[in-house]
Amino acid sequence: MMSSKMSARGRWAAFAGLGVAAALSLTACAPPGASTEEPSTAPTSAPDKATGTLKVGFLSPTSGNFAVAGQEMLDGWNLYWEENGNEVGGVTIETIAEDDAGNPETALTKAHKLVEQDGVDIIVGPLIASTASAVASYTSELGIPNLHPVAASNDMTQQNWNEFTVRTGSMAGTQSTYPGGVWAATDGGYKKAVTLCHDYSFGWESCAGFVQGFVDNGGEIVQQIWAPNTTTDWAGYASQVQAALAGGADIAFIATAGGAPGPGFLTAYLDAGGDLDPLLLNCCAADQGTLRAMGDRILGLKSVSYWAEGRDEPATREFVDATIAKLGIVPGAYIAGGYMTASLVAKVIEEQGLLVGSDLVDAITSFTFPDSIFGEVTWDEFNNTIMPVYIREVEKGADGLLYNTPIAEYLAVDQWLGKGAPADVRAIQPYDQTHQGL
Repeated sequence: MMSSKMSARGRWAAFAGLGVAAALSLTACAPPGASTEEPSTAPTSAPDKATGTLKVGFLSPTSGNFAVAGQEMLDGWNLYWEENGNEVGGVTIETIAEDDAGNPETALTKAHKLVEQDGVDIIVGPLIASTASAVASYTSELGIPNLHPVAASNDMTQQNWNEFTVRTGSMAGTQSTYPGGVWAATDGGYKKAVTLCHDYSFGWESCAGFVQGFVDNGGEIVQQIWAPNTTTDWAGYASQVQAALAGGADIAFIATAGGAPGPGFLTAYLDAGGDLDPLLLNCCAADQGTLRAMGDRILGLKSVSYWAEGRDEPATREFVDATIAKLGIVPGAYIAGGYMTASLVAKVIEEQGLLVGSDLVDAITSFTFPDSIFGEVTWDEFNNTIMPVYIREVEKGADGLLYNTPIAEYLAVDQWLGKGAPADVRAIQPYDQTHQGL
């Protein structure tokens, strides 16, 4: 697998260099009112770092359809502070958690309560794109940082971006699947693809990334299938995928939201005699919830994601071990996003002391996190992450548990897919199923 990994790294490094160079070329500005006089030669001491309490409002759906994912996101945040203590450099982290039930109106009501009654300095979350958009609009008007551990909606850091909204533990939907299309058409050697994706914004964006990567590298999309977000019976969709594979497609890309849809599709597909070899899933369809539900039946299943719990690096291994010891499960992307966000807040506070408002946002987005649980992470000028994406394969560890283990790695993937940001990001047309980058 080493030759595949190295070729993938080299290819993406060349392709995405423009996005990385743009991020690295950003320079710091002098603070307002900074003196223009020649500096004194007299010795000076560094100013004391501010201390006190950072009040955090944590919004996630811990009830309703998205309760498992929302609870895991909160569990990841809490796990970091339980492992490391909730005091960093003289700053105490106080968390007030609220359940938004995955409902935009509830999320906005809870955000008002956290800010206006509880007096929080920042809000972390929510999880779902619709709730995230509602909260980001409110917090940006007040100048309150809004950190997003998991929400993947493209527009958060594109046409609807604002200076106070920061993606901290994931990446945009299209960004996270584009390398999957590149890999399928190059290292994978596939020529024709069928796609099955959820018929709403996250599914459109996830599908668009794969389609663009595949077509950009010589592949052909022969059929696109859309499943409502409320789908519970996957037998008909599994049959359509199998028919497309029998009719000439040599790979099927499957993109669903987290929770039941991943194991739901795989169960229907395998029960009907489907083969895992021509499948490539997105992050959520092959998250740990799916691995736990399906067991050894999906050994060898391949997927594309920014998170790979089987990654053999110290930061990832230590986090995985801590999660297993504390929660009794291997962490998926939701736990990882919460934990990453907490560790990021801790890092910048440890370096600079108590920060709020734009100071906290600036500290995060100018930070380079070389050894995070995801790999090296930086941020672009629209507060979006630039970090690795992995092609993963389900393997059984020595502990008998299942892991998504990297077989190829694409470094420094940016949301512009290596092509550079457009002149006017606010004019970007949102993806829908009528234009998937073809």
